[in-house]
Amino acid sequence: MVWLAAGKGETEDLASGPFHLGGVERLGPIINSVIARFQRAARRTTLPDSGQAFLSREIGGVAFGLDASGYHQGRLAYPDALYNELFARLPASPTVLEIGAGSGLVTQALLKRNPSRLVAVEPDAALVAFTQRRLSDPRLTMVTEPFPEVEVSGDFDLIVCAAAFHWMEPKRALARVKELLAAKGLWAMWWHSYRNPGRGDELADLITPLLREMALPPSDTLFRHYSLDEEHHRETLVRAGFENVEYRLYSQERRLTTAQVIALYQSYSYVRVLPDDQKSRLIEDIAEIVERHFDGLAPNLVLTPLYFANK
Repeated sequence: MVWLAAGKGETEDLASGPFHLGGVERLGPIINSVIARFQRAARRTTLPDSGQAFLSREIGGVAFGLDASGYHQGRLAYPDALYNELFARLPASPTVLEIGAGSGLVTQALLKRNPSRLVAVEPDAALVAFTQRRLSDPRLTMVTEPFPEVEVSGDFDLIVCAAAFHWMEPKRALARVKELLAAKGLWAMWWHSYRNPGRGDELADLITPLLREMALPPSDTLFRHYSLDEEHHRETLVRAGFENVEYRLYSQERRLTTAQVIALYQSYSYVRVLPDDQKSRLIEDIAEIVERHFDGLAPNLVLTPLYFANK
């Protein structure tokens, strides 16, 4: 598996056009009622010019733990070069805070880089339990609370947030990050963009029309993942008082079987909260695309933008 990293001059075309993300599971009656309430609220949250609907931020705290194993298996690990970039700027055995630990994908990678202490914050109790079963390490403390409300103390050398910052109100979250960072400590946030229509990703081009009527996560629109808006994120970090803001973009081209494509889309929040019949139709349509157009083995372009800055 090969990741390619691009410098700023090479990333402008990649970061200026269409993109995306997604989730799945059987929900119990109580969870169904909660999800339905969130969906109704989400569909009132639209972009004035486009009519694009978004899921409410509360969805991020409940949608993924409904099938933690499926969520974990559907997601791709982040490139080693990303972690190397960050840890090259840190003292030996740094103290680390992870926001939105999810199923522990990043938690596990961070532990391999010898932190003296790692605090992982995750609001979903089911995901915390899943991660605790997977990872047992005396350096790791899991905290089941949302960010930025979480009660945690310490001057951290590094605070990270992978694929979760869009579920938080940015101004409040970044103010809290600054409170918890050590002097000149490092803040980093990153995402995977798995669906990139209009960039030679044929699978994305074919799936995108199926998503037109859906409420998407706060990180997404039909044709562009917000993580790829370099100017927006640079400005957000500068306004919050961060220094030395930097940006990297990693890319990977891979091929997925029909089952792997289904697992990926079933891991997305906006798919997980669909009514069962609509969810089934979407998954069937996606499977048909992979089988009919790619003989069961489809190309997938994954873009991974990273932003980091000092306190």
